[in-house]
Amino acid sequence: MSDAAQTKTLQRGSSKNQQAGGKAPLRVAVPSVLSVSDLYKSYHKGRLDVPVLKGIDIQIHEAEFTTIIGQSGSGKSTLLHLLGTLDAPDKGEIWFQERRIDNLPPRQKERIRNRDFGMIFQFYHLLPELTTLENVLIPRMVQDNFFAYMRNKKKYTERAKELLDIVGLSHRINHRPSEMSGGEMQRTAIARALISKPSILLADEPTGNLDEESGGEVMNTLMSLQQTENLTIVMVTHDNAIADKADRVIRLVDGKVTHC
Repeated sequence: MSDAAQTKTLQRGSSKNQQAGGKAPLRVAVPSVLSVSDLYKSYHKGRLDVPVLKGIDIQIHEAEFTTIIGQSGSGKSTLLHLLGTLDAPDKGEIWFQERRIDNLPPRQKERIRNRDFGMIFQFYHLLPELTTLENVLIPRMVQDNFFAYMRNKKKYTERAKELLDIVGLSHRINHRPSEMSGGEMQRTAIARALISKPSILLADEPTGNLDEESGGEVMNTLMSLQQTENLTIVMVTHDNAIADKADRVIRLVDGKVTHC
């Protein structure tokens, strides 16, 4: 059985309650939807091999908010890119819903990214000539052929408007990126990542370019979406205060997991 088929057990309650004659802790099995086993990755600089990840083993659990934290160069963004099939490991395996995905052909990886993974980055990657609504709709424009998109455009537009309302941008629907703040652009990017109803959201330093207030708004948006959309979220950050708001923290030091 693959790592992705395994589960973890959560305990609710305390030993103090048991000693006092209370009920035993409730044990809840939570499926692991994304996992990596013995993962290695190096980059080449001239004749030198620079090791980045050195034998990573982690499991990401369904509907859980997990942060991956580490200093610059620790390998956290590389790990996220491997999870999202944007890059391939030198060694090791990546499993998603009991299926190995790191060795799939490029077209199948692209299909998984379009259908199952939503991605947001430190830089917003919004098209400046498009409105907020149009930027959110881009993934649907890319996934469908012209006729399929036109046939479903009303449904997609309703979904985009719903997401913009959820992230607090319904009043910005016809604005362009140049008319928006950094926090608003990042929330637009979050809505865009969710337009295809992915099961996992991968976020690479989404608050890295924002001030404290805007970063807090983005985090509140992500935590709210985790509940309303039943999302599994994996987020990379270097900020301990941000990381501690998640359900679980994975700490990377020099390409290895030191806390999980």
